[in-house]
Amino acid sequence: MQYSKISYFKIGRVPVGIGAVLKGWNITETVFRDRNRLHIVDFRAMTGECPHNCFHCFTDKKKRTLTRKEIFRVIDQIAALGACTIDYLGEGEPTIDPDFFPIIEYTTKKGVQPVIFTDAATKMRDRDFVRRTFDSGASVVVKCDSLFNPGYQNWVVGDLKDRYFQERNEAVELLIREGFNAVDREGATRLGFDMVVSRLNMDEVEKTLRYCRENNLWIVFAFYLPAGRSAGKDFDRTLPVTESEKQEIRSAIDRIDREYGFIHPMFNNFGTMPCMELVQIFGNGNVSPCPGNETVIGNIGTHSIREILDSILRRFPAHDPVSFDGHCPYRPPLT
Repeated sequence: MQYSKISYFKIGRVPVGIGAVLKGWNITETVFRDRNRLHIVDFRAMTGECPHNCFHCFTDKKKRTLTRKEIFRVIDQIAALGACTIDYLGEGEPTIDPDFFPIIEYTTKKGVQPVIFTDAATKMRDRDFVRRTFDSGASVVVKCDSLFNPGYQNWVVGDLKDRYFQERNEAVELLIREGFNAVDREGATRLGFDMVVSRLNMDEVEKTLRYCRENNLWIVFAFYLPAGRSAGKDFDRTLPVTESEKQEIRSAIDRIDREYGFIHPMFNNFGTMPCMELVQIFGNGNVSPCPGNETVIGNIGTHSIREILDSILRRFPAHDPVSFDGHCPYRPPLT
């Protein structure tokens, strides 16, 4: 087994070729601990439009009011703070924003790694679109509530025509053919999955993890956030896995990853990875600490990113990178 020479925050040196870390989330301990720089910024600087209606969506799909020029100005500030990565999540589906490529390509130009969280089915079945995305240097994280059960996956996204599952899988196949999962000598890949685990798909965790390890795909197994629709009073409370079931899932992840030589701690949020996001910028310029804490701290129209970051760390010291342990401050602690 070949391992990376670089040691990453909380997961150390990782096996090469199993999707252990995503390009953009491959941050070292030294870089992460520097409170004077940003690490991973969540930027919803894309359209609020979305062809889907996921019941656990954690955005209000607010209309983007920031102009391209204003977004570029924010990217300039983020880059000046030494940021490693910008996660483009969008209020809706990022890839359908008319400014998608100008924003992504400008991010790369400023020396910041773009990571695109996408349904993939909408635009990533277009070879030219995929190739331009590849040439931009971006990493792609695909929505994957199920890789094996079309009924469940289509139900999650509210697809009444039962097309999403098949179209998403076609997109994943194209992304693989175009080299997003190519093996990197430092263990990073540019393709991954974001899987929200519920009691209805928890039986797929092992099979999905093995698929990712065999195909050099990064994956995070996320539990429902205490934000957005999953925090609403009408959210189906039978869906979240219990604490004992979470422990079973983490044990399975640990067992399988050990088979691939990837020995790492378990985390209360993603299982395979520590949380490293800090500063979430909405499409109207409002800023909160992260997707798990949507408390608005300021707006980029009236305050600089530096000022807002300092305010976040004063008000929510749990996010201080000097002492942060990699666990989500807003999910239950590990037992």
